[in-house]
Amino acid sequence: MSDYKKSCIEDLLKKLPPGYTMGAVFLNGLLVPVTSISNVCDDCAYFIGADGQVCVVDTKKVDGVCFGEVEAPDADEEE
Repeated sequence: MSDYKKSCIEDLLKKLPPGYTMGAVFLNGLLVPVTSISNVCDDCAYFIGADGQVCVVDTKKVDGVCFGEVEAPDADEEE
């Protein structure tokens, strides 16, 4: 038996219905824009990316989620 404890984010992802609108997920601190969640199966979460691609992510690597529209930071923008 594994001693792995599910995170609150993993529990949240498993409760979201397919097609639920999202703005982004954080993977090890990196913002990854997505448009919605497709489903969660075992330890994999399936998201729909901005260009319609399916992104498969290990649920243990998701640090956080954003709901609503999220703009990715612009690397060329000066502060």
